[in-house]
Amino acid sequence: MKTLKLENGDLVMEDGELQMVSNSEEICQSIAAELGTNKGEWFLDPDMGIRFERFNGKNPSPEEMADEIREALHREPRVDTVEDVIVKQDKVKRQQTIEFVVTTTRGNQLRSEVSVDA
Repeated sequence: MKTLKLENGDLVMEDGELQMVSNSEEICQSIAAELGTNKGEWFLDPDMGIRFERFNGKNPSPEEMADEIREALHREPRVDTVEDVIVKQDKVKRQQTIEFVVTTTRGNQLRSEVSVDA
C-alpha cells in the first residue's frame, strides 16, 4: 500500500512534491496514527486510538498501558503478532515514548517508536 507521508501530522513536501510512503514505512505510519489518537476522537472511526486516560494520573498501571497499546497494534490488519511493547514515561511533559516490535502478516518484523502526548 502507498499513502501520503506524514510528519507530526503534517503532509511532507520536497521540491514542491508531496512525498509518499509504502511497505513497512506505511505500516509504521498507520500504527503511529492509531497510537496518537485518543479513542473516540476520530468521528469517522470511534474505535480508532488508545484511551489516553490510561496513561494519565499519578500512578498509571504499566500493564494497562501495555495492554491498551497491544490492543491498538492488533487493530492494524497487517500486524500478525506483537512481539514487544515498551512504554517510557516523561511525567513532567505528560508524554510517553512507545517502542514496539511487531511481525506483519507477510512475516516481516517491524520495530518503531512513537511519542504520544496523552
